[in-house]
Amino acid sequence: MDAHPLAATAGLWHDRLTMEAAHARAIAERLHLGDREEDGTPVIRHVQRVATTVPEEARPVAWLHEVLEWTAVTEQELLIAGLTSDELRALRLLDRTTDSHSDRRYLARLELVAHATGDSGRLARIVKTADLKDRSVHPHVRRDGCRHPTRER
Repeated sequence: MDAHPLAATAGLWHDRLTMEAAHARAIAERLHLGDREEDGTPVIRHVQRVATTVPEEARPVAWLHEVLEWTAVTEQELLIAGLTSDELRALRLLDRTTDSHSDRRYLARLELVAHATGDSGRLARIVKTADLKDRSVHPHVRRDGCRHPTRER
C-alpha cells in the first residue's frame, strides 16, 4: 500500500472537466477501507447505493460525499487527485464535520444545500436527495444518538 491513500492517483486527472466516476469510486473505496457504521455495515455500501442512483454527472460527488466527514483526506489532496472546484464546493455543502448534530443545525444545512447556486449547488442537491432517500431505507444512528430529524421516530 502507498504511504498515502491518494499517492497512486495524484496528478493523473488534471485535463478533465470533471473527475471520472471510476476514479472517484477508487478513491472512495480506498479511503473508506475499514470504515464502518455503528451497526458494523461498511460505509462504502451506503456510498455505493447513493452513487448508483444519481446521474453520471453527479457520480464523482456521490462517491466522495462521505470522505470529508469520515476520513482524514484534505480538500487539497482531493483537488490534486482531480476533483474539480465545483465538485469540491458540492462536497463542502454536503460536509457536516464542522456542524453540531442538533436538529436545528441539520435543517439549516439542508436549507443551505437547497438554495446553493451554480453547478456545485445543483450537484449537492442531487447527491443529498439520493443520500436522504438511501438513509430513509437504511437508517443511520450516530454513536451520540443523533438521527436526522427527517426520519420517523
